[in-house]
Amino acid sequence: MIIEGLSPGLLPPPKVIELEHCARRAMDASHSKLPSTTWTLDRVKTAISRGTEINSVCYGVDVVDIGDGCIVKFGTFVRAREAEATEFVAARTSIPVARIHATLYDEVTSTTYIVQDRIHGERLDKLLPTLDAEKLQVIEKELQLIFSQLSSLDTHGPMGMVGKPTYFLDFHPFPVDYIGSWKATTALEFVAWIIDATNTATDVTVFKPLDSNIFDDKMPHVFSHGDLVPENILVHDGHISGIIDWEYAGWYPYFWNPYIALRRPFLDSRWTKIIRNNMMTYNRECHVFSVNNYYLLITKELERKIAHNS
Repeated sequence: MIIEGLSPGLLPPPKVIELEHCARRAMDASHSKLPSTTWTLDRVKTAISRGTEINSVCYGVDVVDIGDGCIVKFGTFVRAREAEATEFVAARTSIPVARIHATLYDEVTSTTYIVQDRIHGERLDKLLPTLDAEKLQVIEKELQLIFSQLSSLDTHGPMGMVGKPTYFLDFHPFPVDYIGSWKATTALEFVAWIIDATNTATDVTVFKPLDSNIFDDKMPHVFSHGDLVPENILVHDGHISGIIDWEYAGWYPYFWNPYIALRRPFLDSRWTKIIRNNMMTYNRECHVFSVNNYYLLITKELERKIAHNS
């Protein structure tokens, strides 16, 4: 099965602001030399068998370099919506993302394959400790432009993931699979859904009672990468060469971007400073989610330990 094109109903691309120093133009000049022939499952599997594994991202997700400047990301946890979101962003911004060649699905093994250009670069989380003030300033300036372009997409869809209006599937960052649809039009509705779905899925009361006064229902939703953290930002020759892993991209409550960017403990202080310099952080809202996410993670860890010892 080959999946092509963007979902209907999405607004046309807006005029974009070019990222001054990002590697997008360099990437365009050196795109893969792969011939533009039809991709099939057999062809992709043959290419993978002859390729070189460059990363085993996690259980159910692998990445293989198949040559000619291309990689295949595949696995039972890979989703076609990642390719769709990548193409959505590419069509509407100058944010450097991978060119998608094909998305295929193997119904027998429940495996999705995404054939895409390989973006060269090192992960920002590994580079941050080594950057001097001048190089860090360059990265921050480029991130400012990326944040600005992401915000230009705020009104280009209803709350939900790209290609899945009103849907939030395999929800991130909570380790619970939310299967189904939820029509959340405000932050409060979204939060209430998270509480109900989490408590139901874990058979325990994970979240504390909701304080409706914390969330501003008048605030419009925003477009979010869904997991814009240093691990998903690639840097090459001192400039941002690519933003990867768009599988959670979509429209979320107004506080979602700073929550995702700052939710992890032990973040590099340089990253924290960049986010706080360039985003409204919504401290109260993010704190509520951070505290409740902590309770959820602890509960799931206890469940795993109990299952392991029984």
